[in-house]
Amino acid sequence: MRRVLLVKTSSMGDVVHMLSAVREAQQQRPELRFDWICEEAFIELPSLLTNVDRVIPVATRRWRKSLLAVATRREIRSFLASCRARAYDTVIDAQGLLKTAWITASVRCPRQARFSFDWPTSREPLSSLAAGKGVHAPMHWHAIERLRALCGQALGYQPTGPITALESHRPLGNSVMFFHGTTRQEKSWPMQEWFELGRVLDQRGLDVQLAWGTPQEQQMAEMLTKAIGGRTRLVPKSSLAQLAQHLRSARAAVGVDSGLMHLAVALGTPTVAVMSASHLERFSATRFAPNWAAHARVVTRAHGMESIPVQQVLDACVDLGLTQ
Repeated sequence: MRRVLLVKTSSMGDVVHMLSAVREAQQQRPELRFDWICEEAFIELPSLLTNVDRVIPVATRRWRKSLLAVATRREIRSFLASCRARAYDTVIDAQGLLKTAWITASVRCPRQARFSFDWPTSREPLSSLAAGKGVHAPMHWHAIERLRALCGQALGYQPTGPITALESHRPLGNSVMFFHGTTRQEKSWPMQEWFELGRVLDQRGLDVQLAWGTPQEQQMAEMLTKAIGGRTRLVPKSSLAQLAQHLRSARAAVGVDSGLMHLAVALGTPTVAVMSASHLERFSATRFAPNWAAHARVVTRAHGMESIPVQQVLDACVDLGLTQ
Protein backbone atom coordinates (compact mmCIF):
# COMPACT_ATOMS: atom_id res chain seq x y z
CA MET A 1 0.00 0.00 0.00
CA ARG A 2 1.27 3.45 -0.91
CA ARG A 3 0.52 6.17 1.58
CA VAL A 4 -0.04 9.71 0.23
CA LEU A 5 -0.49 12.97 2.14
CA LEU A 6 -2.49 15.76 0.50
CA VAL A 7 -2.00 19.34 1.61
CA LYS A 8 -5.04 21.25 0.38
CA THR A 9 -6.32 23.43 3.16
CA SER A 10 -8.75 26.01 1.75
CA SER A 11 -10.91 27.63 0.51
CA MET A 12 -14.06 25.53 0.32
CA GLY A 13 -14.25 25.69 -3.46
CA ASP A 14 -10.57 24.72 -3.74
CA VAL A 15 -11.10 21.71 -1.46
CA VAL A 16 -14.09 20.63 -3.55
CA HIS A 17 -12.00 20.86 -6.72
CA MET A 18 -9.44 18.59 -5.07
CA LEU A 19 -12.14 15.99 -4.42
CA SER A 20 -12.56 15.47 -8.16
CA ALA A 21 -8.82 15.04 -8.73
CA VAL A 22 -8.47 12.58 -5.85
CA ARG A 23 -11.43 10.56 -7.08
CA GLU A 24 -9.67 10.20 -10.42
CA ALA A 25 -6.52 9.08 -8.58
CA GLN A 26 -8.62 6.46 -6.78
CA GLN A 27 -9.81 5.11 -10.13
CA GLN A 28 -6.34 5.13 -11.67
CA ARG A 29 -4.44 3.82 -8.61
CA PRO A 30 -6.88 1.93 -6.34
CA GLU A 31 -4.02 0.76 -4.11
CA LEU A 32 -3.33 4.33 -2.91
CA ARG A 33 -4.52 5.50 0.49
CA PHE A 34 -4.69 9.17 1.38
CA ASP A 35 -4.41 11.38 4.42
CA TRP A 36 -5.47 15.00 3.95
CA ILE A 37 -4.54 18.23 5.74
CA CYS A 38 -7.50 20.61 5.57
CA GLU A 39 -8.69 23.79 7.28
CA GLU A 40 -10.82 22.92 10.31
CA ALA A 41 -13.96 24.50 8.78
CA PHE A 42 -13.89 22.08 5.82
CA ILE A 43 -12.76 18.77 7.34
CA GLU A 44 -16.05 17.04 6.51
CA LEU A 45 -15.42 17.35 2.77
CA PRO A 46 -12.43 14.97 2.31
CA SER A 47 -14.41 12.30 4.15
CA LEU A 48 -16.82 12.18 1.20
CA LEU A 49 -14.18 10.02 -0.50
CA THR A 50 -13.68 6.40 0.51
CA ASN A 51 -9.93 6.39 -0.14
CA VAL A 52 -9.23 9.13 2.44
CA ASP A 53 -8.35 7.47 5.75
CA ARG A 54 -7.46 10.41 7.95
CA VAL A 55 -8.23 14.12 7.82
CA ILE A 56 -5.83 16.29 9.82
CA PRO A 57 -7.36 19.67 10.71
CA VAL A 58 -5.24 22.80 10.50
CA ALA A 59 -6.28 26.26 11.72
CA THR A 60 -4.00 28.73 9.96
CA ARG A 61 -6.87 31.18 9.48
CA ARG A 62 -7.53 31.25 13.20
CA TRP A 63 -3.90 30.97 14.35
CA ARG A 64 -2.70 34.03 12.45
CA LYS A 65 -5.04 36.20 14.54
CA SER A 66 -3.18 35.25 17.75
CA LEU A 67 0.09 33.74 16.60
CA LEU A 68 2.03 34.57 19.78
CA ALA A 69 -0.60 33.27 22.19
CA VAL A 70 0.39 30.29 24.32
CA ALA A 71 -2.72 28.34 23.30
CA THR A 72 -1.97 28.92 19.62
CA ARG A 73 1.60 27.72 19.92
CA ARG A 74 0.38 24.64 21.77
CA GLU A 75 -2.09 23.88 18.96
CA ILE A 76 0.62 24.31 16.33
CA ARG A 77 2.93 21.87 18.15
CA SER A 78 0.09 19.35 18.37
CA PHE A 79 -0.70 19.79 14.68
CA LEU A 80 2.92 19.24 13.65
CA ALA A 81 3.06 16.12 15.81
CA SER A 82 0.01 14.77 13.96
CA CYS A 83 1.68 15.50 10.63
CA ARG A 84 4.84 13.65 11.67
CA ALA A 85 3.08 10.69 13.28
CA ARG A 86 3.19 8.75 10.02
CA ALA A 87 5.82 8.52 7.27
CA TYR A 88 4.56 9.07 3.73
CA ASP A 89 5.62 7.71 0.38
CA THR A 90 4.41 10.86 -1.38
CA VAL A 91 3.34 14.33 -0.28
CA ILE A 92 1.39 16.64 -2.60
CA ASP A 93 1.14 20.34 -1.78
CA ALA A 94 -1.84 21.24 -3.94
CA GLN A 95 -2.17 24.75 -2.51
CA GLY A 96 1.08 26.31 -3.70
CA LEU A 97 1.28 28.87 -0.89
CA LEU A 98 3.88 29.68 1.74
CA LYS A 99 1.40 28.69 4.46
CA THR A 100 1.32 25.15 3.04
CA ALA A 101 5.01 24.99 2.08
CA TRP A 102 6.06 24.94 5.75
CA ILE A 103 3.69 22.05 6.35
CA THR A 104 5.08 20.15 3.35
CA ALA A 105 8.64 20.70 4.58
CA SER A 106 7.74 19.39 8.06
CA VAL A 107 6.33 16.02 6.97
CA ARG A 108 8.27 12.76 7.15
CA CYS A 109 8.78 12.09 3.46
CA PRO A 110 11.86 12.05 1.20
CA ARG A 111 12.29 15.45 -0.44
CA GLN A 112 12.27 13.94 -3.94
CA ALA A 113 8.80 12.51 -3.20
CA ARG A 114 7.33 15.90 -2.32
CA PHE A 115 5.38 17.45 -5.17
CA SER A 116 3.90 20.88 -5.76
CA PHE A 117 3.39 23.31 -8.61
CA ASP A 118 6.63 24.59 -10.13
CA TRP A 119 7.95 28.14 -9.72
CA PRO A 120 6.13 29.68 -12.74
CA THR A 121 2.75 28.12 -11.88
CA SER A 122 2.65 28.36 -8.07
CA ARG A 123 0.43 31.06 -6.65
CA GLU A 124 3.36 32.00 -4.40
CA PRO A 125 6.50 30.87 -6.28
CA LEU A 126 8.71 30.62 -3.19
CA SER A 127 6.46 27.80 -1.93
CA SER A 128 7.75 25.53 -4.70
CA LEU A 129 11.14 25.36 -2.96
CA ALA A 130 9.68 23.15 -0.23
CA ALA A 131 8.97 20.41 -2.77
CA GLY A 132 11.52 18.20 -4.44
CA LYS A 133 9.62 18.12 -7.72
CA GLY A 134 7.60 20.88 -9.34
CA VAL A 135 4.77 20.21 -11.77
CA HIS A 136 4.01 22.70 -14.52
CA ALA A 137 0.28 23.47 -14.61
CA PRO A 138 -0.47 26.85 -16.28
CA MET A 139 -2.54 29.27 -14.25
CA HIS A 140 -5.07 29.80 -17.05
CA TRP A 141 -6.17 26.16 -16.82
CA HIS A 142 -9.27 25.39 -14.79
CA ALA A 143 -8.38 24.59 -11.16
CA ILE A 144 -9.51 20.98 -11.51
CA GLU A 145 -7.31 20.47 -14.58
CA ARG A 146 -4.32 21.91 -12.71
CA LEU A 147 -4.95 19.52 -9.83
CA ARG A 148 -5.38 16.56 -12.19
CA ALA A 149 -2.00 17.31 -13.76
CA LEU A 150 -0.35 17.64 -10.35
CA CYS A 151 -1.78 14.38 -9.00
CA GLY A 152 -1.08 12.51 -12.22
CA GLN A 153 2.61 13.36 -12.25
CA ALA A 154 3.00 12.81 -8.52
CA LEU A 155 1.25 9.43 -8.54
CA GLY A 156 2.35 8.03 -11.88
CA TYR A 157 -0.58 8.14 -14.28
CA GLN A 158 -1.73 10.28 -17.19
CA PRO A 159 -5.08 12.06 -16.75
CA THR A 160 -7.09 11.44 -19.88
CA GLY A 161 -10.52 12.45 -21.06
CA PRO A 162 -13.25 14.15 -19.05
CA ILE A 163 -13.86 13.27 -15.43
CA THR A 164 -17.30 12.63 -14.03
CA ALA A 165 -19.12 13.86 -10.95
CA LEU A 166 -18.28 12.26 -7.62
CA GLU A 167 -21.61 10.42 -7.57
CA SER A 168 -24.45 9.47 -9.87
CA HIS A 169 -27.22 11.92 -9.08
CA ARG A 170 -30.52 10.31 -8.08
CA PRO A 171 -32.96 13.00 -6.89
CA LEU A 172 -35.37 11.70 -4.26
CA GLY A 173 -37.74 14.65 -4.31
CA ASN A 174 -38.88 17.75 -6.10
CA SER A 175 -36.79 20.30 -4.24
CA VAL A 176 -34.64 23.10 -5.60
CA MET A 177 -32.04 24.36 -3.14
CA PHE A 178 -31.27 28.09 -3.07
CA PHE A 179 -27.76 29.13 -2.00
CA HIS A 180 -28.02 32.90 -1.76
CA GLY A 181 -25.15 33.42 0.70
CA THR A 182 -21.74 34.80 -0.24
CA THR A 183 -18.89 36.46 1.62
CA ARG A 184 -18.44 39.05 -1.15
CA GLN A 185 -21.09 41.66 -1.85
CA GLU A 186 -20.20 41.86 -5.54
CA LYS A 187 -21.18 38.19 -5.96
CA SER A 188 -24.65 38.63 -4.46
CA TRP A 189 -27.96 38.62 -6.35
CA PRO A 190 -30.71 41.07 -5.27
CA MET A 191 -33.32 39.77 -2.86
CA GLN A 192 -36.13 40.83 -5.19
CA GLU A 193 -34.72 38.57 -7.90
CA TRP A 194 -34.57 35.60 -5.50
CA PHE A 195 -38.17 36.30 -4.53
CA GLU A 196 -39.40 36.38 -8.14
CA LEU A 197 -37.48 33.23 -9.04
CA GLY A 198 -38.84 31.40 -5.99
CA ARG A 199 -42.43 32.40 -6.76
CA VAL A 200 -42.16 31.14 -10.36
CA LEU A 201 -40.59 27.82 -9.35
CA ASP A 202 -43.20 27.32 -6.63
CA GLN A 203 -45.99 28.01 -9.12
CA ARG A 204 -44.48 25.40 -11.42
CA GLY A 205 -44.65 22.72 -8.74
CA LEU A 206 -41.11 22.80 -7.35
CA ASP A 207 -40.29 22.94 -3.66
CA VAL A 208 -37.84 25.75 -2.86
CA GLN A 209 -35.48 25.13 0.06
CA LEU A 210 -33.28 27.94 1.39
CA ALA A 211 -29.93 27.08 2.97
CA TRP A 212 -27.93 29.47 5.13
CA GLY A 213 -24.78 29.67 7.23
CA THR A 214 -24.39 33.09 8.85
CA PRO A 215 -26.96 35.09 10.87
CA GLN A 216 -27.23 37.55 7.95
CA GLU A 217 -27.95 34.71 5.52
CA GLN A 218 -30.48 33.27 7.95
CA GLN A 219 -32.32 36.58 8.17
CA MET A 220 -32.55 36.87 4.40
CA ALA A 221 -33.60 33.21 4.08
CA GLU A 222 -36.39 33.69 6.63
CA MET A 223 -37.66 36.77 4.78
CA LEU A 224 -37.60 34.94 1.44
CA THR A 225 -39.33 31.87 2.88
CA LYS A 226 -42.18 34.02 4.15
CA ALA A 227 -42.39 36.12 0.97
CA ILE A 228 -42.34 33.21 -1.50
CA GLY A 229 -44.80 31.13 0.51
CA GLY A 230 -46.27 27.95 -0.93
CA ARG A 231 -44.09 24.89 -0.25
CA THR A 232 -40.98 27.01 0.39
CA ARG A 233 -39.12 26.09 3.56
CA LEU A 234 -36.02 27.06 5.48
CA VAL A 235 -33.35 24.38 5.82
CA PRO A 236 -32.18 24.09 9.46
CA LYS A 237 -28.59 25.13 10.14
CA SER A 238 -26.57 22.26 8.71
CA SER A 239 -23.04 20.92 8.63
CA LEU A 240 -21.27 20.49 5.31
CA ALA A 241 -21.96 16.76 5.42
CA GLN A 242 -25.67 17.42 5.98
CA LEU A 243 -25.78 19.93 3.13
CA ALA A 244 -24.09 17.38 0.89
CA GLN A 245 -26.87 14.95 1.76
CA HIS A 246 -29.50 17.57 0.88
CA LEU A 247 -27.77 18.12 -2.47
CA ARG A 248 -27.70 14.40 -3.21
CA SER A 249 -31.48 14.24 -2.98
CA ALA A 250 -32.36 17.65 -4.44
CA ARG A 251 -33.64 18.00 -7.96
CA ALA A 252 -31.39 21.02 -8.53
CA ALA A 253 -29.42 23.84 -6.91
CA VAL A 254 -29.47 27.52 -7.80
CA GLY A 255 -27.04 29.93 -6.20
CA VAL A 256 -24.37 32.55 -6.44
CA ASP A 257 -20.66 31.83 -6.84
CA SER A 258 -19.74 30.02 -3.61
CA GLY A 259 -18.11 26.90 -2.24
CA LEU A 260 -21.48 25.21 -1.80
CA MET A 261 -22.24 25.66 -5.49
CA HIS A 262 -18.92 24.05 -6.37
CA LEU A 263 -19.96 21.17 -4.11
CA ALA A 264 -23.29 20.87 -5.93
CA VAL A 265 -21.48 20.53 -9.27
CA ALA A 266 -19.02 18.00 -7.86
CA LEU A 267 -21.85 15.84 -6.49
CA GLY A 268 -23.56 15.80 -9.89
CA THR A 269 -26.57 17.89 -8.82
CA PRO A 270 -28.05 19.89 -11.74
CA THR A 271 -26.80 23.39 -10.99
CA VAL A 272 -27.51 26.93 -12.13
CA ALA A 273 -24.79 29.35 -11.03
CA VAL A 274 -25.73 33.03 -10.96
CA MET A 275 -22.39 34.73 -11.60
CA SER A 276 -23.13 38.36 -10.78
CA ALA A 277 -19.44 39.30 -10.62
CA SER A 278 -18.31 37.42 -13.72
CA HIS A 279 -17.35 40.72 -15.40
CA LEU A 280 -14.46 40.91 -12.91
CA GLU A 281 -11.45 38.86 -13.99
CA ARG A 282 -10.89 37.19 -10.60
CA PHE A 283 -14.49 35.92 -10.64
CA SER A 284 -14.51 34.83 -14.28
CA ALA A 285 -17.34 32.47 -15.21
CA THR A 286 -14.86 30.03 -16.74
CA ARG A 287 -13.47 29.23 -13.29
CA PHE A 288 -16.77 27.90 -12.00
CA ALA A 289 -17.36 24.66 -13.92
CA PRO A 290 -15.01 22.76 -16.22
CA ASN A 291 -16.10 21.54 -19.63
CA TRP A 292 -17.10 18.11 -18.31
CA ALA A 293 -19.88 19.55 -16.14
CA ALA A 294 -22.78 19.14 -18.57
CA HIS A 295 -25.19 19.29 -15.63
CA ALA A 296 -24.17 22.88 -14.80
CA ARG A 297 -25.32 26.15 -16.34
CA VAL A 298 -23.48 29.39 -15.68
CA VAL A 299 -25.51 32.60 -16.00
CA THR A 300 -23.56 35.84 -16.41
CA ARG A 301 -24.44 39.50 -16.42
CA ALA A 302 -24.98 41.00 -19.87
CA HIS A 303 -22.90 44.03 -20.81
CA GLY A 304 -24.35 47.21 -19.38
CA MET A 305 -26.90 45.48 -17.14
CA GLU A 306 -26.88 46.14 -13.41
CA SER A 307 -28.20 42.71 -12.49
CA ILE A 308 -28.92 39.31 -14.00
CA PRO A 309 -32.65 39.15 -14.85
CA VAL A 310 -34.81 36.37 -13.45
CA GLN A 311 -35.83 35.26 -16.94
CA GLN A 312 -32.21 34.50 -17.79
CA VAL A 313 -31.96 32.20 -14.77
CA LEU A 314 -35.29 30.58 -15.61
CA ASP A 315 -34.07 29.93 -19.16
CA ALA A 316 -31.08 28.08 -17.67
CA CYS A 317 -33.46 26.02 -15.51
CA VAL A 318 -35.50 25.12 -18.58
CA ASP A 319 -32.34 24.20 -20.46
CA LEU A 320 -31.48 21.75 -17.66
CA GLY A 321 -34.96 20.25 -17.86
CA LEU A 322 -35.97 21.40 -14.38
CA THR A 323 -39.09 23.24 -15.46
CA GLN A 324 -41.03 24.22 -18.56
